[in-house]
Amino acid sequence: MTRLTRLSAAAQAHYVVLRSVPEISLIPFDKNIEKLFQIFSDGSRAYNTDISAFAVFTDQVHLLLTPREKAEDLSRFVQQLSRLYSHYFNDEFSRNGKIWQGRFESSLLQGKGRLLAATIYMEWLPFVYGYGEPQFYPWSSYFHHAGIRSDYFMVPSIEYWALGNTPFERQKNYKDLFERGPDKAFGERLMGCVKRGWPIAEKKFLESIGVEAERIAPQRGRGRPRKTTAENPL
Repeated sequence: MTRLTRLSAAAQAHYVVLRSVPEISLIPFDKNIEKLFQIFSDGSRAYNTDISAFAVFTDQVHLLLTPREKAEDLSRFVQQLSRLYSHYFNDEFSRNGKIWQGRFESSLLQGKGRLLAATIYMEWLPFVYGYGEPQFYPWSSYFHHAGIRSDYFMVPSIEYWALGNTPFERQKNYKDLFERGPDKAFGERLMGCVKRGWPIAEKKFLESIGVEAERIAPQRGRGRPRKTTAENPL
């Protein structure tokens, strides 16, 4: 089966996932996450790419990225991140060889409410992956959105900014939304589209940018977000 060319568009958000090879832990120590954050910041400036959400785990990195001016800057940002962190990691731990499984996975996101839904789902992944309560997991953008920490490379999405007129109001409203839990159906669809390189966007928009029909995923009906509880987890 022929691999689809990567779909990216300027001024549009993309959900991006990089996965490590099985035998390593990407972030053994706090100083390693600090190095990765520095690479995030440098790449954002070099390739005019906004980082609106992130979640870093020992075996994968999730990012919500928007190349502001050129679609190809998305790939350039991720390629630099992959290369620089590989060099750093191998030097730091006196090893050779690749640290990433292969090319990164991504899904273009467009449409009302989808950036916020993707952000909340991403920041709930620590719970999904068994790291405990997501509001206490330090290696995600939840700390930034909730006002616990200011991550210098972050540029929150326009949907986050629309939550209020002041930082306090936005932080409070975001925490209220976050506590309701993610939309599980949307998250499952999103992960499937990321894996296949399919966009999640309005059909009219995709047609306007010349996306071929065979890569437009079937549209599903909108369901009510599933409430997350101790008895009914993700």
